[in-house]
Amino acid sequence: MSKGSFKRTKLRLNASELQRELEDADAALVEAVVAGCALVAYSDGWVSPEETLRMRRLILRFEPARALGIAEILRLFEDMTLRFADNHDAGEQAAFELVSRLAGRRRESELLIDTCCGIADADGGFDAEERETILKLCALLQIEPQTHGL
Repeated sequence: MSKGSFKRTKLRLNASELQRELEDADAALVEAVVAGCALVAYSDGWVSPEETLRMRRLILRFEPARALGIAEILRLFEDMTLRFADNHDAGEQAAFELVSRLAGRRRESELLIDTCCGIADADGGFDAEERETILKLCALLQIEPQTHGL
């Protein structure tokens, strides 16, 4: 998928929409979003500077993160990225476990998929590995990929 051809159908990934959508979010959601972003970013084996920047910006603007503390969320982000860097398979397994905690929580799962699609599109391309990872996330969370342009 080329840059700009991905169209999010529900959210536009800006701070005010995230705040409205997730005023009652909890730690499991924040951890799952961080993990999902890492899964997508690392799906092609490396993380572009654009993907890293987009993840950090989203995390810093993510209203539920404020309830947990920005420092704690950034630590979680760094821990997750280090897991992938040290051992991709172990990082992937840990990330899928965190994401799976959202199973059955439709609104939060939809947001996670939208956020992950934004990460995939951050480096100017939505490649096959990123798409495959997001499809796995959709299956895990029982989300229809078509509603997210997949």
